[in-house]
Amino acid sequence: MALVMVQGHVMDTLLTVSAQAQPWYVFQQIFHGSTAPGFLFASGYVAGLPRAPLSARAGIRRARRLLFILGVGYFLHLPFFSLWKTVGAASPAERAALFACDALQVIAATQLFVLALQWVAGRHWTRGAGILTLVVIAATPLVWSAGLSRHLPGVLAPWLDESTGSRFPVFPFAAFVLAGTVGGMALGRAEPQTRHRREIGWGLSLVGLGAVLAWALSGKVDYWGPSPAYVFVRLAGLLLLLRLVEAAAHRELPGVRAVALLGHETLLVYVLHLYILFGGVFGRSPLTPWHGQLGVAGTLSVLLLMLPVLLAAAWLWRAAKHHAPREAQLLLVFVTVTFLYEFGVRPW
Repeated sequence: MALVMVQGHVMDTLLTVSAQAQPWYVFQQIFHGSTAPGFLFASGYVAGLPRAPLSARAGIRRARRLLFILGVGYFLHLPFFSLWKTVGAASPAERAALFACDALQVIAATQLFVLALQWVAGRHWTRGAGILTLVVIAATPLVWSAGLSRHLPGVLAPWLDESTGSRFPVFPFAAFVLAGTVGGMALGRAEPQTRHRREIGWGLSLVGLGAVLAWALSGKVDYWGPSPAYVFVRLAGLLLLLRLVEAAAHRELPGVRAVALLGHETLLVYVLHLYILFGGVFGRSPLTPWHGQLGVAGTLSVLLLMLPVLLAAAWLWRAAKHHAPREAQLLLVFVTVTFLYEFGVRPW
């Protein structure tokens, strides 16, 4: 998913309009629709692996990491490197972009909710997560059509639907995180043969359910928007993909280790590739003048040059955490505190 995400963002950003109109480009966009659901599902899958409820120390550690992820999500949307300028000079469009609910926000918020659910429900938390998954999926068409976000403050409205510009609102995308937590518990801990049988069986069943719902809701609910059929088909594809990826890793196919490295350090890869493509509060990207200006050959060249940079950064950070975990944690804390201090004291 990390690899496909980078490839998709590079092409979406750099290719000319005429190149994006080609049939091959339209075809590959079908697969990019699973990138964000894949991240959300995987984040939940990891959260569902440990036996719940976690110890107080482990729970606090996870909550702290999730709050950090939430902060990074908003950091990527900041219009200025100054709190006072952001409050006093941000345009309505910049404020809307800042408060938009993106992938990191929905991952962090949903996982924090799952953490609380695990503490309240104990060993029975998966039942609650499963029921809530179905509620989110079923309620999405109603939430989108009711326009509830119009009655909420600008900070909260983007969490409900896409009308405010959010690409990944809670309805329906929290369902992928919740379903991932159930999958982590039911699949991640199972014996390999049981896991493989469930992945294929559940995947094929969800494909069938999605197809039936797509037919039943045709003309009533947009399949590519709030439709429950979309969610079930995506979940089915992710379960089947999980089986294929495990088979590839078991056979140690070429490139698996590099892909695994990107997967282990997804947050770093996500942030770094966005900064390379778009820049941010620390400066503009050198690629900005080339947005929408390159052909297929030029775009592929940028992609091939970017991947080694991302792999090297992921390898260095993973090695640092492995060989000097305390120092790596202190570095992360230092960078975070320094940023927050500078962001708060800069007048403009």
